[in-house]
Amino acid sequence: MYDDLIELAEFIAKRDAGRPKQASLRRAISTAYYAVFHYLIDEVCSAQIGTQNTQRPYRHALSRAFAHTVMKQACSGFGGGTLKHSVIKGLPRNQLGNYVVPKKIQNIAATFAELQEKRHLADYDLAERFKRSEVLTMIDQAKSHVEKFRSFAVCDDRKYFLACLSAWKDLINR
Repeated sequence: MYDDLIELAEFIAKRDAGRPKQASLRRAISTAYYAVFHYLIDEVCSAQIGTQNTQRPYRHALSRAFAHTVMKQACSGFGGGTLKHSVIKGLPRNQLGNYVVPKKIQNIAATFAELQEKRHLADYDLAERFKRSEVLTMIDQAKSHVEKFRSFAVCDDRKYFLACLSAWKDLINR
């Protein structure tokens, strides 16, 4: 789903020759956001359920449980590079006593949070104006950070980030 949506976002952003229509740019932003949204959900579900074809119905069923707001809150925390004590309690720390969020996680998380903010503007604030160049930059950032995250080896930090996308609301208040 991610590949098709990100390709569609680029197509929509580039489709009007000359001066692009705001409707096209707004739709491109929204489509890029949903590309990353579905990518992350697919990563979580694949990590929890598995990637076999016979497991697809289970991944699809689980994917319906994700909330945009919870995912944004988690991504805002991870994207900032520092997490509240309640979220990192018990996790391994460096010599300074800090839990360091890996850069590939910070980048994908910050990109998701920013895209969600831009999608809200695009969908609900008609006074907001967008330029094709900034929309294409957002799409390129999304592509770049998804590709880097894809190349990030499966490790405990990666799995924990993905799990937090659904468990954040409960973790943050403990």
